[in-house]
Amino acid sequence: MSARTTTQPMPRAQRVYVVAMGAIIGGAFAYAACDWGTWTHLAYLPLQGGFAMGTRFGGIAMHYYGLVLWGLGGLAAGAGLGAVACAIWRRPWPQTALRVLGAWAIAAVLLAGSYFTWSLWPW
Repeated sequence: MSARTTTQPMPRAQRVYVVAMGAIIGGAFAYAACDWGTWTHLAYLPLQGGFAMGTRFGGIAMHYYGLVLWGLGGLAAGAGLGAVACAIWRRPWPQTALRVLGAWAIAAVLLAGSYFTWSLWPW
C-alpha cells in the first residue's frame, strides 16, 4: 500500500451547484440590502422622463431598475465567490455542507421576499 491517497476531483455538478447557490445568496442579499441600506442606485423618474442616480428622490420615482442592477451585481459577486471556493477546495464537498449552502440560498430568497412584502404594509 502506498502512503499516498488519491483524492477525487470535485464533480462538475457539485461545482455548478456551489456557484449557483453563491449567486442566489449574493443576488438576494444585494437586492434587499440596496433598499434597506439606502445605497446609491438608479431610479426612473416618470414625470421628468429620465433616469437619476441617488439615494432619495423627490416626488415619484421607480426604484426597480436600480434594485435589479444591484441584485445582478450581487449575483455576479456571489457566483465569483462560489467559484473561488471551488478552486480552493478542489475535492468533493460533504453532503452536509451542500445542504447548508442550499438552506442558506432558500433563506436568502425568503428573507429578501419577506423584507419587500413587509414594506408593502400601510404602517
